[in-house]
Amino acid sequence: MIRLIIVVPFLLALVVFSASNQDPQDMWMLTYSWKCSLGVLALSVGALSFLLGAFCLWVVEFRQGRRARKAEQQVRDLEAQLAQVKAILANRPAVGAAPPVEQPVVAPQPHITGSEEQTNV
Repeated sequence: MIRLIIVVPFLLALVVFSASNQDPQDMWMLTYSWKCSLGVLALSVGALSFLLGAFCLWVVEFRQGRRARKAEQQVRDLEAQLAQVKAILANRPAVGAAPPVEQPVVAPQPHITGSEEQTNV
């Protein structure tokens, strides 16, 4: 919207200028000379500037698009890695849980009677 507020008055001024200056003038650049009206020259310069600006914008958009595609690919790779890590963690026991402990097997001890204690002494 702000662009239109800036561009529309400029274009109107350019069209009014080109409509009011239709007398052919001698133009020259270094050794090349030609005749054209100032209005046509102004419109030509405006069109050339527009095309140059569009080309510069296209170059910038191309770079940003390439960076965006690269970033999206990196996001997809990281999401795949995250899914792999989640799958690995889902198959492992919980970190805070103690592993199951096996109870040691205790052999039953023979009961010693009083008479057997005296014989051993």
